Amino acid sequence: MESIYIGIDLGGTKMLAAIVDERGNMLARTRQETRADRGPVDTIERMKEMAVGLLAETFASPAEYALRGIGIAVAGILDPDRGNVVLATNLKWENVSLARPFVERFACPVQLLNDANAAALGEWMAGAGKNVNDLIFVTVSTGIGGGIVSGGRLVLGASDSAAELGHISIDRHGPLCACGNRGCIELYASGSSIARIAREEMLGGAQGGDELMRLTGGYLDRLTAEHVASAAAAGSAYAINKLAKAGTALGLGIVSMIHLLNPKMIVVGGGVSRSGPPLLEPMREAVRKYGIPGMVNGVTFETAKLGEDAGAVGAALWWRYADLPVSV
Repeated sequence: MESIYIGIDLGGTKMLAAIVDERGNMLARTRQETRADRGPVDTIERMKEMAVGLLAETFASPAEYALRGIGIAVAGILDPDRGNVVLATNLKWENVSLARPFVERFACPVQLLNDANAAALGEWMAGAGKNVNDLIFVTVSTGIGGGIVSGGRLVLGASDSAAELGHISIDRHGPLCACGNRGCIELYASGSSIARIAREEMLGGAQGGDELMRLTGGYLDRLTAEHVASAAAAGSAYAINKLAKAGTALGLGIVSMIHLLNPKMIVVGGGVSRSGPPLLEPMREAVRKYGIPGMVNGVTFETAKLGEDAGAVGAALWWRYADLPVSV
């Protein structure tokens, strides 16, 4: 009988489930649209169906496996002790009991954890940061999140909300963020902000955005960070400049994290990170320029290896490595 773990990464647009074995190998995965507009009952029911389907596809009968635990990664404010989602704005959930329906269906332990922390755990244990005991995971997508491994410990914080890298301020007089702070990195370097800045500049008459106009068919309200990345890849100086500014802002935040935590490695993931050198080289240059040399020179930068699977794998691995010391 094989011991297995299930991890589910619940996002605002997609949810991904994976089965992981004792050695941290992903045995199977599946993905669906979240369809959060249908409400939490529908979403939770389909999440359970995803897990049931994976088990049926992977094993001939329940006698072949022992399900040791389920981990669920969610972006938002969580109450892991009670298994509740306190607030998940991307899902429009408030005070939703998430763990209990899975406990009742699968009769195994169920744990909730922050999605960025889950992704950090996945990359640490099974991805780019394997065997590195001091690293910072940075995810750059619609927003910016992070996770910290320090001294072989996944740092969660008092309310499982540590490593909110996106809300480090790099300009106290900058624009107001939804979190209430000003000049947060997320306002300059997230996918949504890269698109917003380009859109606002072009609507204001900025020149050089011809490639972006072509890619969007002239409909700037459709402009995304992916369009900016595609335009940069096609040689658009304007798009390259937008990504460079985002990369510099990201690097400034990473400098603060390096000075605070002294990591060995920075792992960068998330959809926007696939923009490649136009984003990542300015990020590294900002770290070299503004960091204390003795601290930043020894830091290596790696691209996340697990891709969109990191959160689900990390959520599953929470149970595999639950005996590791975890700072709370």
